[in-house]
Amino acid sequence: MLYNKTQIKVRYGETDQMGIVNNAVYPSWFEIGRTELFDELKLPYSEMEKQGIMLPLSELHIKYHSPAYYGDTVSIETSVKEMPGVRITFDYRVTHNERLIVSGQTVQAFISAETRRPIRIPDHLRHALSPHFR
Repeated sequence: MLYNKTQIKVRYGETDQMGIVNNAVYPSWFEIGRTELFDELKLPYSEMEKQGIMLPLSELHIKYHSPAYYGDTVSIETSVKEMPGVRITFDYRVTHNERLIVSGQTVQAFISAETRRPIRIPDHLRHALSPHFR
């Protein structure tokens, strides 16, 4: 399994007038989690794109459990439980002091930047991820 945990502090611009995080912010926090996960593996998105691999979003699921507030430091936990094929599924948990704020999932498809068509996970990427799925 792939796993990353990162923390961010809620910024004023991410909240409404009551200081509660706007629901539309969570997908961008999921992106932070994905980016940090790949960076930790030394497989940054920028390198994948240079190699002609893109990962557009095909599904987004969010379940809201409790609010996060301006100034909170939240943890974004990102995991991948299965070796990807044509798609990769990310699971997320956003918490503040162990209190669950949001859970969710995104599905990204591997596509060729040249053809814009789906492709299987490239061999070099499969090889780099395989130690995490034994």
